[in-house]
Amino acid sequence: MNLLGLRYFISVAEYSSFTKASEHLYVSQPTLSRQILDLEVELGVQLFVRGRHSLTLTEPGSRLLHEATEIIKRCDNIREIVKQEDDNDGNVMGLLSIGYQGFLDTKLMQHTLKSVTKKHPRIDFSLSQGSPPELRHHLLFDKCDVVFVLNTCIDSIPNIECIKLQENKLQIAVPRNCRLSKYDSIDMKELANENFIMLERKVSPFTVDYATSLCMKHGFSPNASYYVNDAEKALLLVGSGKGITFLHSSNKINSPDETYDIKVLNIEGIDNDLDFVFAFKRENTNPIIPVFVSELMSFNERTK
Repeated sequence: MNLLGLRYFISVAEYSSFTKASEHLYVSQPTLSRQILDLEVELGVQLFVRGRHSLTLTEPGSRLLHEATEIIKRCDNIREIVKQEDDNDGNVMGLLSIGYQGFLDTKLMQHTLKSVTKKHPRIDFSLSQGSPPELRHHLLFDKCDVVFVLNTCIDSIPNIECIKLQENKLQIAVPRNCRLSKYDSIDMKELANENFIMLERKVSPFTVDYATSLCMKHGFSPNASYYVNDAEKALLLVGSGKGITFLHSSNKINSPDETYDIKVLNIEGIDNDLDFVFAFKRENTNPIIPVFVSELMSFNERTK
């Protein structure tokens, strides 16, 4: 028995589904099923009643869920006790691990880091840039205390505190000299015959799935002429006339039109629920989190 196995068990119990739990944990369903079966064999009890369309805890499973949740909380508390403390003058000290998506605007994070460091010089930071799946996994398994991400990255994770920082919308980047560049906004149907430069799904599955479903809702499947592993490569290809691509408005590039010789168009008539957010687990007891949140919100309010 190990902590990872207990975390897997808790996730399956919370979602009442091996399929949903495996999707949110980013592990295969057979791997997850094997972990739970191994746990049942080790404990000598059945933890779940497995129906064709249902999954419920047995009585021993319910007892284990309570105990496993407490064990995980205690282990997390030990981690925080070891890595942080208050110094003699009451100034907070310790470590805050922060995850962020590299292509998004990091101005808010940068100013908050600077402000917290000035007021609390004994606070240290561990910064981890990652893809949306990596950051979701890091938050789920406590490798990051907090994350700066798009809300689709942490959607459906239980017990997450989510603070909206910026509105973000999906846009279309087109070559400056193409026929589409005469528009400021465009209907998705007008893009049906265009070549798309798409991010690889493993890099940003939430955005790729959203963009693909958007195309499908408007009657076509995107014709992908290139697959790339970061958004900057996509914009370079757009600027060279190889196709068009989706782009987040909350990107960190100053004047992308000039930088890549492209034009950025708004998409008409869609629900752009892709806000830039700051998220952390509600049960995370790291005392640096409220300090960081206070500075973050203060700066965010001043810049609105």
